[in-house]
Amino acid sequence: MIVASWNVNGIRAREGALESWVRQSSPDVLILQEVKASVEEIPLSIMSLDGYRSFWNDSSIRKGYSGTGILMKETPALEGATFEIPPFDIENRTVVLHTGELSIIGTYVPRGDSAQHYVLKLGYLEAMHEYVRELLACGRQILVTGDMNVAHRQVDLHRSENRPGATGIRPEERSAIDRLIALGLSDVMRELNPERDDLFTWWPYWRMARERNIGWRIDCFYLSGYRKDRILRAAVDMPEKSSDHAPIILEFVPESGLHEDTRSFSR
Repeated sequence: MIVASWNVNGIRAREGALESWVRQSSPDVLILQEVKASVEEIPLSIMSLDGYRSFWNDSSIRKGYSGTGILMKETPALEGATFEIPPFDIENRTVVLHTGELSIIGTYVPRGDSAQHYVLKLGYLEAMHEYVRELLACGRQILVTGDMNVAHRQVDLHRSENRPGATGIRPEERSAIDRLIALGLSDVMRELNPERDDLFTWWPYWRMARERNIGWRIDCFYLSGYRKDRILRAAVDMPEKSSDHAPIILEFVPESGLHEDTRSFSR
């Protein structure tokens, strides 16, 4: 199964790049963040991609802001899949796909730049923790993916970006990710690259940061039941530069029977 995640920073601005990338990369599931469009505004070329279904938690409440979505291949392996916007969602930031024994949670965590929004961010991460805990208690395998807006460890950001007190690297934000992982999840990219200090997924637009690889690793895959022999590929698609985030790709064998048991799931 190939799952990808991409903060496109405006689906209308990335229409051509997104369509081309999906056709070329052919993910089974693609989680999108920062759609910045209502369902009516999403380009027809994306809505009608051959072989894909879509589900949107769109920017209908606050026009041009946030928004998430899922593109899912119409294959026998994913037959019976169900979509959900979970109860803890705020600002159209969360989408969930349940298929077989697996739940894929797509997220665009708030940045938390203002004091009020920072409190919102910590509350959102705590609510996600509880949601994941409940799903795990039901015996489900979990994949949390998306733009976490937290550089979990110092190695996850360029040394020049390490500004004490900056949003995205504060102790309480990192502790929230610690608590999420402690439920039994693994940061797949970091597990496979424990000491690599140049593995970034987002770059500022200024100072030629992308070209100099001055960035942050804030787009992640957190997977339960991690086993290295089940991970076929985990990569950052560095050549794709149309957004300030690069797509991330995970190819893995689910923990239990996705291809044998495609029962729909309802919490």
